[in-house]
Amino acid sequence: MTKTTSIPRSKLPIFSTEEMDLIYNQEELSEFIGLPFDVANFKKQIEKKEKFFSHEQRQMLADTLEENYKELPRKKLAQAQIKLLKEKNTYTITTGHQLCLYGGPLYFFLKIIHTIRLSEVLKEHYPEYNFIPIFWMASEDHDSEEIQSLHLFGKTITWNHDQIGAVGRFDTRNIAEVKKQLLELFRAPKGSEVDDYLNALEGKTYGDAFKRWVHHIFGDRGLLVLDADQKELKKQMIPIFQKELLDNFSNGCIEQTNEALLKEKRTTQIYSRKINVFFTEKNKRNRIIENGKGIYTLGDKSLAKDELISLLNKHPDFFSPNVALRPIYQELILPNLCYIGGMAELKYWTQLKSAFEYCTVPYPMIQLRSNLLWIDKNVRKNINQLGLKVEELFDNTEMLQKKILSKSDMHPIDEAKISSSIDITEKTYQESIKNNPELESWLGAELNRIRKQYKSVQHKIEKSKKNTFDAQLKKVAKVKENLFPSQKLQERKLNLLHFCNSAPPKNWIEQLYSVIDPLSKDFTILIESETKQN
Repeated sequence: MTKTTSIPRSKLPIFSTEEMDLIYNQEELSEFIGLPFDVANFKKQIEKKEKFFSHEQRQMLADTLEENYKELPRKKLAQAQIKLLKEKNTYTITTGHQLCLYGGPLYFFLKIIHTIRLSEVLKEHYPEYNFIPIFWMASEDHDSEEIQSLHLFGKTITWNHDQIGAVGRFDTRNIAEVKKQLLELFRAPKGSEVDDYLNALEGKTYGDAFKRWVHHIFGDRGLLVLDADQKELKKQMIPIFQKELLDNFSNGCIEQTNEALLKEKRTTQIYSRKINVFFTEKNKRNRIIENGKGIYTLGDKSLAKDELISLLNKHPDFFSPNVALRPIYQELILPNLCYIGGMAELKYWTQLKSAFEYCTVPYPMIQLRSNLLWIDKNVRKNINQLGLKVEELFDNTEMLQKKILSKSDMHPIDEAKISSSIDITEKTYQESIKNNPELESWLGAELNRIRKQYKSVQHKIEKSKKNTFDAQLKKVAKVKENLFPSQKLQERKLNLLHFCNSAPPKNWIEQLYSVIDPLSKDFTILIESETKQN
């Protein structure tokens, strides 16, 4: 049994004023993001996208997905969604993420479920339209260190793949060893749900395997998984890639926006380069650098401008957008209305609107994904024994421990009296040296000695009290480490499997699906209660 509660994000100390604007006050950011996120604004966004997205684009997208999904287990809803993409009244809601090992931290799942739920809610508000949730695989990302580990039960499980380049193109060597370690941790027999869940990560490449795994979990809920590292899709990006290679448009747009953001005392998230395109070949993903004389360096090869553009037109799949151009690629090939992301993602989207305008690609609405904290029954007991409120759990450990001391200590140190005593001593010193200046040196030394004595006594009393309440203070530290491991939000550290000792993954997905409200601006708290005995 679980109880769900929530706390307005505005009441928590983990979001800055700037971040609050992206959650609560998007209308104040129209210069940087266009339409603020609001259900009522989706009709306006549809009108913008409808003028831009052609029937031919829809057909190409649907054909590509139909071809991709031939290799996946058939799930009726997912297949129906692909067909719907051909209809002019169908639009997408998108989220994306790196291909972290079995999803990586919990928020991977929160992003996807939020996206699915928002698609469903929009259908209720606009029944004449279809809204399809899309998961955009960051298969072209080459930061393999960020995707190769997951954390659960105090352990770090790492995939030792020994590969470089775009992670979606990796082969799946040694993935079996990861599965073996996880099955041993769960003592899961062959054919169990956990076994099926782990074995769904299987394919010729890591990108293929990851797509199959996400489809295994969310295909029945209508989620479509898109790997955009495909030649047919990248053909649409050729004109924008060419503008970037020849005119370096995105860097100029982003730098101009950065100046405007800094004037508004807002931060920038991403660093833009002169050319925000990579060249990918075999197992390498290299920056493209122009030397100022019309010669472009692509890793270990150099090409003249005409040769580079010719290569682009023949092999657009050799070219890969970095973080500055990836959102434009996304909005170019999808009939998309809204992007669901984490706070860091939302911040870098605020840097990109002018680049979208340069390319005449409609800029989508953006929304922060759901946040969630899971409190199991043992932690809940400790919280109750400590007399803490749920919102207090977000305070740092030292502050929480001070609160516990102040609640538990029947004879606290009277800071006011100590301060008053020192003030009197200071006053006596000042009066004395007025009448006897020759005493200034001696009295000054005595005053310093008294100050040190006060501090020493205070320190010893505090240390004694901490020893007296040591069990409670340790309990506070234990609660904090459980809910904020390594001083991070639980959702940013622990994998979904960490919570699956009491229930299999499918049950957890069901539970998360039932509690996530995509229109809420609150932080969701899921609290495990005692199991009732019959």
